[in-house]
Amino acid sequence: MPSPVIQLHGVSKAFGPHRVIKDLSLSVPARSIFAFLGNNGEGKSTTIRLITGLLRPDRGDISVLGMDVRSERRAILAQVGVIVDAACFYPNLTASEFLRIGCDIKCLPRSEIGRVLDMVSLGAARDRLVGKFSLGMKQRLAIAHALLGAPKLLILDEPSNGLDPEGIRDIRLLLSSLPEQGECTVFVSSHNLDEVEKIATHVGVLKGGALLFQGALAELHARSAGALLVDVCDAARAGQVLAAAGYQVESGSDRQLTVLGVELHAADRVNALLVTSGIGLYQSVFRTPTLEQWFLKEHHV
Repeated sequence: MPSPVIQLHGVSKAFGPHRVIKDLSLSVPARSIFAFLGNNGEGKSTTIRLITGLLRPDRGDISVLGMDVRSERRAILAQVGVIVDAACFYPNLTASEFLRIGCDIKCLPRSEIGRVLDMVSLGAARDRLVGKFSLGMKQRLAIAHALLGAPKLLILDEPSNGLDPEGIRDIRLLLSSLPEQGECTVFVSSHNLDEVEKIATHVGVLKGGALLFQGALAELHARSAGALLVDVCDAARAGQVLAAAGYQVESGSDRQLTVLGVELHAADRVNALLVTSGIGLYQSVFRTPTLEQWFLKEHHV
């Protein structure tokens, strides 16, 4: 297994008496799209600033791309693209002129301009003034700037913030392509849980400055309680049998009902109970809770 691209061990950070990050340990796999989630004030932005070396931890160790952030920050940032705050543009420059400044600062060949513009589907707009760009185009241009030099890690804070549905879709498609097309790991902080669920391979969830969950999104779904929709010959009798066994049931019709709070691995037990009770089972469909449903439940919203 390749080494984690980002690794935090026992990291804490306080501002005065307020402890924002509490013994945080985090591991981000290579070539993943890692969604970093949490409500406002939970410590997401602080964690990103710690990872990029903009802040120093009070305690703990942070490594990025196998290097220590304290002692090797310059070498790390040479291989990392970052968008932490809203990007600033020069409206009277064209897209290619704007990126030329980034190439000159990073001592990169001008050929990088065409490469990153094509990656973000802005090749046809290279000679347009940035001031004429839509918000979504500006966001893609900011990502193009972060991709200069083919970084191994891309860190984005709220990349779809303020975008219209078309702009959100464009950013989603772009980020989904980066692990393969750009050969990089994507670490993204976002409040848009519906979009996150469409692209993320792994998630880390903060609550009160501590990690509530980290792992593959599929693992989170597998361990989350969902709902089992069953189609039976007698829903009333099936409801009685299930309720007697301790299940929470919602009636749907004479033939359908929903069993709540069922984990995927336990669905077969519900089905077996119905069959052994002599109730005809025609169909059983497990519905995994969405990431948003899981998040809101865990945060008691």
